[in-house]
Amino acid sequence: MTDQQSARPRVLVADPIAAEGLAILRGFAEVDERAGLGAEGLVDAIPDYDGLVVRSETKVTAAAIEAGAKLRIIARAGVGVDNIDVEAATRRGVVVVNSPTGNIVAAAEHTVALLLALARRIPIANEALRQGRWERSKFVGAEVRGKTLGIIGLGRVGSEVARRAGENGLGMRLLAHDPYASPDNARKLNAELVSLDELLEQSDFVTVHTVLNAGTRGLLSVDELAKMKPSARIINCARGGVVDEEALLDALREGRLAGAALDVFTTEPPFNSPTLAALIERPDVVVTPHLGASTEEAQVSVAVDVAEQMRDVFRGGAPRAAVNAPLILPETLRQLAPWMALVEKLGRLYTQLHPGALKRVEFGVAGEIAQFDTRPLTTALIKGLLEPVSEAHVNLVNAQVVAREWGMEVVESRSTTHEQYANLVTVRVSPDGDDGEAEQRILAGTVAWGEERIVRVDRYLTDFAPRGHLLLARNLDRPGMIGVVGVILGDAGVNIAHMDVGPVALGDATGRARQPGGEALMALSLDDAVPEAALDKIRHADGIMDVRSVEL
Repeated sequence: MTDQQSARPRVLVADPIAAEGLAILRGFAEVDERAGLGAEGLVDAIPDYDGLVVRSETKVTAAAIEAGAKLRIIARAGVGVDNIDVEAATRRGVVVVNSPTGNIVAAAEHTVALLLALARRIPIANEALRQGRWERSKFVGAEVRGKTLGIIGLGRVGSEVARRAGENGLGMRLLAHDPYASPDNARKLNAELVSLDELLEQSDFVTVHTVLNAGTRGLLSVDELAKMKPSARIINCARGGVVDEEALLDALREGRLAGAALDVFTTEPPFNSPTLAALIERPDVVVTPHLGASTEEAQVSVAVDVAEQMRDVFRGGAPRAAVNAPLILPETLRQLAPWMALVEKLGRLYTQLHPGALKRVEFGVAGEIAQFDTRPLTTALIKGLLEPVSEAHVNLVNAQVVAREWGMEVVESRSTTHEQYANLVTVRVSPDGDDGEAEQRILAGTVAWGEERIVRVDRYLTDFAPRGHLLLARNLDRPGMIGVVGVILGDAGVNIAHMDVGPVALGDATGRARQPGGEALMALSLDDAVPEAALDKIRHADGIMDVRSVEL
């Protein structure tokens, strides 16, 4: 072997990928294909390799990553990285990349295929004919032209579905619900943005294209399904759990829905779940085994995508779809790490308090930390704002690109001094794009004695730690309000770990001088999540103007 050959990186391909991806890898690296290693086999093999390529079969554990002394990059030929210990990779400085766009068209086309199969009753008719039964009159279907399609989640896949189902495709009327969708994008797709209730009440078909998180789990459950027409049908090619499968089964059994098509399930394979088994057996349900990304073209696309990213990394460039942030200088990391965690929580707090479009975000850094390169803080903010509601993984490489895709402008300001705090980070958001103070929403935080504190929420001065289960109630500042909320939570068995009552701030003030009367913000740190029934009681209690349950 020549010196040039020995200098080439070694890449282990632990799961089969398309030949086109392998050809790119072999152009710059020594490649070994070793499928079926298993967890222990990977630990034994990985010390010899600089790069690792997997699909979903191989589990890349912390032990494997620790064993990979030479490992620089792990590439997932697909979207999900649940089979990779990303945290362990980040600790070791190993870049993890995926292919978030390679299967968009495949997922959209599979959605349309399921929609048509459901409308025309193709699977059950196919099965009857295979069994020797010619029953044309029994399998009369429904046309989709002129019908209303409700799209929940107008991201990349949802937009592709809209393009195929709209007036230039299947000829359907399009409704969309997505509090983060750009109105301009919706107009280009000829989709009308509406509330979730309006979409459910008007749609003949409803298709789901959202990420799965605490806010979307069970998004379509008993109450939501009850709003739909008895003739309506549901398609889920997104994530198992977004549709409450037990509620769906009940609605189908009781004739409150006409049918459903499912490509994803809360448990995969679904055979050990009685609810899922019952759904699969129903003639009004079309099912496929998570095939949304399973096309030859998509497999080629994701293989080429990750192979090119791996090539870029080994040649000193930056990957375009890194799941974790690239390495930063140890000194910068040590100084900014606690602030990155705080800023990301500010973003997640804002997203839960004020769901909706984000246009202009002003990010202020004041104090000693402003002397550092604060781009990691800006990245942490974008990550906190967008990652809970998007399909993208945000990091130092792609943060600004992701923000632009969402139509969001981030403006950063820095000052090395602050009147009150040694360091303070502030987020100001103008939802309508106007930078007028009246429309801005403000969050501010600091790290004091090693602990994160939120010191302002919108108009209110506060002092609470951003972690765990939080309840934020806007209320009249009068005697007895704390007791009202405390009694309701006590009856629900929810313990209050910490409580803060914040007065209205004057302008940009961060001091805690209080004017009795008026309004206040009650911020409660809780040991458990608040049951919906208790939350509803608080919401309707006298003197409570608004209440939000938050999880950080």
